[in-house]
Amino acid sequence: MDAEFFYAKFCLRGQVRDDLAREYFQDYWPQDERIPRIPRLPHGELVETGDLYTDHEKKRSRAYNETLSAAEAQDGLHMRLDGPEGSHITWILNDSTERGGWGSDQVGMIERLQPHVRQFLIVRQVLAEAGALGASFGDLLENTRFGLIQLDRSGRIVAANDRARRLLREGERLMDQRGLLRIRVPTENAELSRFLGHALPPFGTRGAAGSMMVGRSSSRGPLVLHINPVGEQHPHSQNRRVAALVLVLDPATPAPIDPALVTAALGLTPTEGRLAVALAAGQTVRDIALSTGRTEQTVRWHLKQIFRKQGISRQVDLVRRVLKLGGVSDSR
Repeated sequence: MDAEFFYAKFCLRGQVRDDLAREYFQDYWPQDERIPRIPRLPHGELVETGDLYTDHEKKRSRAYNETLSAAEAQDGLHMRLDGPEGSHITWILNDSTERGGWGSDQVGMIERLQPHVRQFLIVRQVLAEAGALGASFGDLLENTRFGLIQLDRSGRIVAANDRARRLLREGERLMDQRGLLRIRVPTENAELSRFLGHALPPFGTRGAAGSMMVGRSSSRGPLVLHINPVGEQHPHSQNRRVAALVLVLDPATPAPIDPALVTAALGLTPTEGRLAVALAAGQTVRDIALSTGRTEQTVRWHLKQIFRKQGISRQVDLVRRVLKLGGVSDSR
């Protein structure tokens, strides 16, 4: 089947069942008749499992009669949700514990949970693609695959990584307005305020995550913001001031170049390789000095060593070589 799974988790009676997941994908998934039908389901609509099989398939299908029976899911519910970049999220619930099937209270609870399940998986995929699953706050701030902004309970900016700081400094759409995260367009700023209100509710109320688009000039395309509350018991919290994380994604930005590749290909030291990649990513010498804790003089010294090794004298020549290694064209 023409499908790829980025994340799958099987649970039964409150327990994660990796054994059921392995068995299903190894023995049943290629022949499961419902799989090509799930992407055609309406977004966010609950569909009974039985409706995804014909009467004939219910009698003959191994997937329906074996794996769904073992997982107590023959009378379950399916919900398809739109994921990032054209992907799909499939949420499957096992049999109802209520006599007589799924009650209105259970269905209502599922519908209320739907946006939170979707948001969790979207953000999880963002972190997975950035190699940041299980990362601490400090690690996230060092990540270059996305912009990260940390907010306190009043919505003030606590910290931001290099990519986010550049966006705030440019001020094309996102901006730091006296310590508060703002969007230049009033309608989008009102939407951001609404999402921040959900993520940073009064004490004693659980925060809710959300996502929004932030338009930019047509030549650069929009940004995507994922606003996520950080609970008091967040396992990676090292700073009690942090109450929400804002992930900023630029879909038009190419994947970053691996410094190890640049180091090996150009015969540089690891420090020089990281410096070359940072310059190719658009950082200035001053940006690099601030982010690494070095002086600008030290950064320029390393840059001279790179120039000497490569037989060049201009930053633009170095950037072109690095971008070429990453398969990115440069029209400058």
